This record gives sequence, structure tokens and C-alpha cells, in this order.
Amino acid sequence: MFAHSCTVVLDLVPHCASSPRERWSGDDDLRPLSEEGMRQADVLGEVFEQGVDAVYSSPALRCGQSVAPLAAARGVPVVTDDRLREARGFAQPAAWIQGVFEPIGPSLGGAWAAGRALGALVEIAGRHQGGHVVACSHGDTIPAVLAYLAAAYDCELPRIVGRGSWFRLRLEDGRLSMTGLRPTDLA
Repeated sequence: MFAHSCTVVLDLVPHCASSPRERWSGDDDLRPLSEEGMRQADVLGEVFEQGVDAVYSSPALRCGQSVAPLAAARGVPVVTDDRLREARGFAQPAAWIQGVFEPIGPSLGGAWAAGRALGALVEIAGRHQGGHVVACSHGDTIPAVLAYLAAAYDCELPRIVGRGSWFRLRLEDGRLSMTGLRPTDLA
């Protein structure tokens, strides 16, 4: 998990509103933001304070589009990390969600998704000690990570926020706090 000496602010952004899944026939990784989502992404690009050191994203187009205005405004690239991908119905690890494990399959899939994304976040935090990092992922992966971290660090879960908002994780001296933020909270 996070190194005890790690100090970092890590903002987890669920991708902004996207084109409806049921109306998309192509590769889901190529499903874009909706017009509303593009507006939300523009607002995110405006509200984040100076000092964002790095921006990371799932490879899904809608995630990259969600943080592209923010990255451009801060003059940093969007770095893609495959471990920030969507959980895809919590269907991994396949051998462990079938047979005898089928009744608890979604729980195991949630643990898998949380572990995969948490591995990415631990590495990202280690690269940006003392910094402020933004990472964009999916609406199924982020809650799994937050639930795991709340239990592991014995801290409160943040309030639930919608698309165009984010979760701020502040790690300092081995303690973690999490806050759900909306753009209007910073206005």
C-alpha cells in the first residue's frame, strides 16, 4: 500500500458524462464524452488550482477527454495507465468468480478491480511525493478503490459526487483522508 512516508494529494476523477453505452455499437474504449460531458471537462480544466504535477487516465477515450482540458491548462501531458480501466462488470479474475465462488463473484471482482487500480495509484503517488496528481478512471472502479482504502486506513468514505466532480485523497504521515468535491465547492 502507500508508503508510510508518502505525502501526496491525489484527485480521482470519474470520467465525465459519456455517450450512452446502449446507443454505442463500437469498441467501448472509443465511446466519447457527450456534449454535457465535454462541458463538465472544460469546467474541471478551470477549477483545479495551480500546482497539478501530473495527470493520469484510463486508456478509454472518455477518460482522456475528461482530463484533457485540465492537463492542457496545467501544461502537463495525460499519461495513460491500463490499470485505471473500467472493471467491466467485475468479471475478473474469471476462474475465481465461477463455480464454488460464483455467489461471491462480484465481491471478488470488486477486490480485483480495486487492487489493480490501487497498484497504479501507489506507483503514481510514489512518483509524485509531496505533489498533487489527478487520475481519471471509471464509475465502477473508483468506488471499489475508495471502499478498500476507507477500510484499510480506517477513515470515512467521502460523500458521493456525480459526473464532473471528483474525490480528493490526501495522504500524509501514513494517514488518509478522502473528500468528495464538486466544482461549486471551489468557487
